[in-house]
Amino acid sequence: MTTPSVHREAVVAALLSYRETYGGRVPNFVVAQLSQRAGVGARQLRRWLQEAEAAKAAPPGPDEKASRPVKGKPFTLTEDHLFTVRSTLNMKAAHDLLFPEDTKGGDGWVSYPTFARAFKNLPPSIRDGILGGWDAMSKGQVYLSMAAPHRNHSWHLDHTEADVWVSLPGGSIIRPHVSIVRDNATSMRLAAVAYKGRPNEDSICDLLATASLRREYLTEDGPVVVGGLPVQLVLDNGMEHFAEAVTKGALMLGVVINPTKAFYKHQNGPAESTFSGLAKQLLKGLPGYTKGGNGDDGNPLVAARYADQVDPEDVLSFESFQNHLSKWLVDQNTKTKVHRLGNQTPLVAWSIDPTVIRETPEETVRAMMLRSKNDRTVNAEGIRFRGVDYIAPELGYYRERGLKLRIGYLTRETRFIEVFDGDSWVCRAIDRNLLTESQRRAILQGRERDLDLLKRINASANQERIHRALTDDTAAYDDVDELDPIVVAAVDEAIDNVTDITRARDKTTEAKADAPSPTTAATSTDLERVDPTTPKRSRRQQAPSRTTAQRKRQEAKTDKIRERIAKRPGANFGEDE
Repeated sequence: MTTPSVHREAVVAALLSYRETYGGRVPNFVVAQLSQRAGVGARQLRRWLQEAEAAKAAPPGPDEKASRPVKGKPFTLTEDHLFTVRSTLNMKAAHDLLFPEDTKGGDGWVSYPTFARAFKNLPPSIRDGILGGWDAMSKGQVYLSMAAPHRNHSWHLDHTEADVWVSLPGGSIIRPHVSIVRDNATSMRLAAVAYKGRPNEDSICDLLATASLRREYLTEDGPVVVGGLPVQLVLDNGMEHFAEAVTKGALMLGVVINPTKAFYKHQNGPAESTFSGLAKQLLKGLPGYTKGGNGDDGNPLVAARYADQVDPEDVLSFESFQNHLSKWLVDQNTKTKVHRLGNQTPLVAWSIDPTVIRETPEETVRAMMLRSKNDRTVNAEGIRFRGVDYIAPELGYYRERGLKLRIGYLTRETRFIEVFDGDSWVCRAIDRNLLTESQRRAILQGRERDLDLLKRINASANQERIHRALTDDTAAYDDVDELDPIVVAAVDEAIDNVTDITRARDKTTEAKADAPSPTTAATSTDLERVDPTTPKRSRRQQAPSRTTAQRKRQEAKTDKIRERIAKRPGANFGEDE
């Protein structure tokens, strides 16, 4: 019976452990017990033990595969052989150089089949690396897992030029650049944004701010908050301009940059797999896909090879492509199940992670909004930008004065914009359709406060207008020339008596003094009784107290007197009660 090598190795390991226990020897009862359990004779066990000890003491020999004999004669590839293969990248050409035909039959000469078999017996990573370089070698190697311990521990960033044509508003045709941020622990796609050019500081700050902003996914179990600040950013250092562009955004977020070794794509595996999935799940199904193969005439089957050959009507617009990209991101987070996560979606894995989310300060977001637009007008609906009306209570001041403002924005953030007056921050304006109840109340309170002020001022002005009309000396008389002089004198005296508040009166004695005697009252039949508060008016004439120049300034004493009169009961000078 043939014993499996694994079985033999386990038995030998047991014998060696017993030998160490019993002072360098294996007792017979141990051999007997192992022989009975393993189904192997005691002599065989002793023989295995001796072979194991001899192999342990012998120096290491050549690689078994590389040195195994071929047709009775061993042949081993050396570094010189591999160097020749690499220099020619052709097995037949390398064999001809190493073993010329004129040396056939000599010492060391081998045939091409023998040479090819020896090369084939090399480890796949070495063999593929010799012929295909580093990328081919890395495909056959095993790598350690880079799983992060919790959400927002490691973000993987990468950037690529998408294999699809899109049209710009002016009719230009471009291949958009796509930047992606993916959380390592949960596989959440935190941001996927399309740009019109290669990555720079503006676009990377825009991308990182978008990924870190708080947003909610609505689920059956309630809203799930996504976003926050990471511990480190992992990116491919092979794209030096990309690493430089990320530096500023990372410094502003206060996180660590952990660039991979240049061109070691496997070290940024999450981002690489995300782009692979993007091509398979989205780009291949879009019009304008550039890798749809060629026809029998050599021309691409899906889209033209060059931009000037593409009809804008046959491809998506840039904004439409971004909408497809955003929908793909949401679908990947909410619908695609990941085996590594226990066959759960990234959103579920994110929601059950208890790690506290560090919020991004608003000041940091404002500082990272390097994209801006100047000379924005505040209208009745707020500031209109990209088809959305943004509003805030602070904008009323600038609307009243017709001032222009500058706004900062993020490419894919439509919930709010930041408003600046020059370099000074004014406020954060919110999409009017997303205003919370407290934000609505703040705007309404500001409007109500202004309205209440207007009402108070208007009420006071109306009272002043009425009072001014009733106390105007020019309205004291009408048609003065037609009045009896005695009546005019009586009215003037009555007015003087009412308005002279500096004069101290004794109401008792004054009433007695002014009371007419019975004889006088009886004999004064030629005069009609004059009521000084209701004079007969014939035509309007300036009062004697007014000058023809309509004095613009009255003395302080007269002003105070008029104010006091206006507050006294009965000072309406004939107005019907």
